[in-house]
Amino acid sequence: MSRLENKVAIVTGAADGIGLAISKAFAKEGANVVMCDIDGLKCETEAKAIEAEGGSVISHQCDVGSTEAIGRLVKATIDKFHKIDVLVNNAAVAIPGDVRDMPESDWDMLMNINLKGVFRGIKAVLPYMVKAKSGSIITLSSTQAHRSWDNWTAYAAAKGGILSMHNQLAGQFGSENVRFNTISPGAILTPMNQKRVETEGEGFLKGSINQAAMLRLGLPEEVAMTAVFLASDEAQFITGQDIIIDGGLTTLPRYFEN
Repeated sequence: MSRLENKVAIVTGAADGIGLAISKAFAKEGANVVMCDIDGLKCETEAKAIEAEGGSVISHQCDVGSTEAIGRLVKATIDKFHKIDVLVNNAAVAIPGDVRDMPESDWDMLMNINLKGVFRGIKAVLPYMVKAKSGSIITLSSTQAHRSWDNWTAYAAAKGGILSMHNQLAGQFGSENVRFNTISPGAILTPMNQKRVETEGEGFLKGSINQAAMLRLGLPEEVAMTAVFLASDEAQFITGQDIIIDGGLTTLPRYFEN
C-alpha cells in the first residue's frame, strides 16, 4: 500500500511504543520517515530494522525539551528531503504526583517536554508547511485530558493544553491548508504503561482493563493506523479534531477494583 507515498514525516519519541508503531506504519505506507528520540542508539537500531524491511527511514537523536535540538532535527530533514509533510508529536514523559507535594521541578520538566516540546516542533516546521500550502500535524494527547485520575494533574494539564493549542492552530492555519489534529489514546500496551505497572502494581493493569468497555488494553498499532489516516490525503478535510482511541474507556468508565 502507498497511502503516504513520497510524504516526508517526522516522528518524535520514535524508539518504542506508539512512536515506533507509527514509524513502522508510515514506512509501510510509503513515507520517508525521520525517526527521532532522546535515546539515539535505540532509535537508530529500530530505524535500521525498518529499513531492512524496505522502509525509507533515517534516525536522529533529539531531545524535544531543547529548542536547539528541534532546530537541528528540522534542518537535517529539510537538507535531505527539502520538505516536511507530516509532524507527529509523540515524545512525552509520565510523572505522577499529588499537587500538594509535587516538586515544581517535576511539574516544569513534564511541561517542558509534553507541552512546550510540542510547541517547539510546531514552531519549527510550520513555516515550511505554510510555504508549501500543505501539511498535517498530529499530536498525541491522552484520555487523561478528558477525565480525572488521582495524582495525574500535571500530565493531564499538559495533554489538555495540547487539545486547546491544536484547536486554536487549526482555526488559524486552515486557510493555509495546514491541518492540526490530535489522538487521545486510553490504556495502550506500551513501555511507558509497563513502567506504571512496575511502580503502581498489578492493580493498575487490572484497573485499566476493567475501565474500558472492551475489557482489554489497546495496541500501539491500533493508534498508528489512525495516525496514517490523519497524515494521508484521505483526511485532507479533517482539522481541529481529537480522535479518542480507548476501547470505550471515556464512554463507559469503570472504576478500579480494590
